Amino acid sequence: MKDSCGIGMDYIFRLQQEHNEKIEQILIQNTPEHEVFGMKGEPLPYMLSADGVITSILFLCFILFSYVLYNGKKHLLQRLKNFFHTKERASIFDDRTGSDVRYTIALVIVTSILSGFCVYDFYSDHNSLLFRAVPHSVLLSTYVGMILLFLGWKWISYQFVNWIFFYKQKNSIWIEAYFDVVIWSGFLLFPLVLLVVYFDLLPHLSVLFVLMIVITAKILLLYKCIKNFFSHLYGVLHLIVYFCALEIIPDLLLWRGLAYMNNVLILNF
Repeated sequence: MKDSCGIGMDYIFRLQQEHNEKIEQILIQNTPEHEVFGMKGEPLPYMLSADGVITSILFLCFILFSYVLYNGKKHLLQRLKNFFHTKERASIFDDRTGSDVRYTIALVIVTSILSGFCVYDFYSDHNSLLFRAVPHSVLLSTYVGMILLFLGWKWISYQFVNWIFFYKQKNSIWIEAYFDVVIWSGFLLFPLVLLVVYFDLLPHLSVLFVLMIVITAKILLLYKCIKNFFSHLYGVLHLIVYFCALEIIPDLLLWRGLAYMNNVLILNF
């Protein structure tokens, strides 16, 4: 009696175990291989402030500004005085060293980098398709490179036109004044770029500040153009032609070139 009962219970337990194993196999077969629990998160958008390369570039710009201000302060002050002082010929006391030229080149490059950041910020708010299709590093590098090419082209244009119509001394004074304005624009753009990158400055405010800097720079160049080239009343017409041909129209062409380059980048990526 006891043996038959023991065999019956073992048989029931074995059947129950087999039943559980079949249920587990069925559940395993019906369960997806990659089952995701919970809600799918959304990736964070790209931010300049979170990019270590961008931070390194801005830190390098700060170091260059600090280095030039510390070692070339006299050079910058002298350039500021020369800008508002009209000289008919070069003075024998004007001493330009290789360091002064290096300071100018370094600050012009920094200004180009900061201008590239401003262009990048503008298109990031007005062309979402561009930033979804093209890598951010490619965009920023393209903008900085185009601005550097633009400044080089402006330098060549000034050299050619002024060589034809004006004396060599006037040409040298104008080239120096032009790059002085570029350098001063860089000093004004640096705090603006920091606000844009790290404090997410409102787009319309950043555009307003950039326009104020550009308009101020054009006013200074117009003043220097009048003092250096067209100080007489009969030169007003020539002033308008000169200033529009070498200052206003190239800036418009640069803006159109940037828009065209954006379309090219979208098609290639």
